[in-house]
Amino acid sequence: MRENSKMEYSVRQNKSKKGLTIERFLTYLIFLSILFFFGYLLFSKIFIKDSKPVNEVEVKEESVDEKKEEVKEIVVKSEFKTIDGQSAYIAFDENAKDDAKYPVVIYSHGSTYTVSDNPNNPLTKDLNYYADIFVKNGYIFAASNQHGDNWGKEPAIGDTKKLVEELEKSYKSNGEIYLLGFSMGGLVTMNFAEKYPENIKKIALLAPTSYVNTWNATRVERIKEIPIKIWHGDKDVNVPYSMSTNLIKKFSSLGKEIEFITVESAGHFDIDTEYTDAIVEFYKSQ
Repeated sequence: MRENSKMEYSVRQNKSKKGLTIERFLTYLIFLSILFFFGYLLFSKIFIKDSKPVNEVEVKEESVDEKKEEVKEIVVKSEFKTIDGQSAYIAFDENAKDDAKYPVVIYSHGSTYTVSDNPNNPLTKDLNYYADIFVKNGYIFAASNQHGDNWGKEPAIGDTKKLVEELEKSYKSNGEIYLLGFSMGGLVTMNFAEKYPENIKKIALLAPTSYVNTWNATRVERIKEIPIKIWHGDKDVNVPYSMSTNLIKKFSSLGKEIEFITVESAGHFDIDTEYTDAIVEFYKSQ
């Protein structure tokens, strides 16, 4: 009996030890699995997250470089150039891409003014002001001396044509033309547009001199599709306000409407450079 009891006790003890061994093994296995799992997470955070494929880094760096090129700063450069004996002022973006093309704004000056590189020239300050705004809005800005006090005659029209050709040949003109005339310059602007209406997109006039009797149905028809906008002060004693109102009535009777802005209580020199932002808005509007 005792021997049988001892044997039964020994068997039970062996079974118990065997059970403990399996339990320990499973416990170690679970513990090692947990350690491996947390070790993998830690490794991923430290090494995998911060590592990037070489190709991916290069692509992103190229993308950044492309964005830098896209937001390249506009640098306004102006210069004087003699074109067939007439001094011309030309301003453009010095940072423009090689394949870039721009519309041009041609400015026609008033009487007693000249376009020259003389440092004491009173017009140069205005030209620089215009250039800064127009170039930064995506245009080339240019003005010819147009034979000084020209009163819209043929030589001044010819000067303007040669300036346009020079811009197309030596600068980045895309062929689109926007005209701007102040005072006497209104005569050159309108006469040039009537003679060479091709590629002229819009016309802006500031207190313009106009000879209403020189316009007839044939001449008006040639510029009928070109939008025109006039700003004129009702207190102008240099170029009467009535010059613009009479021109508008004449054109209207011939089927051409002109947008007109009356600048109340403004004199002749109150609306030269003061409405440049409004002109840009007019040029860019549909």
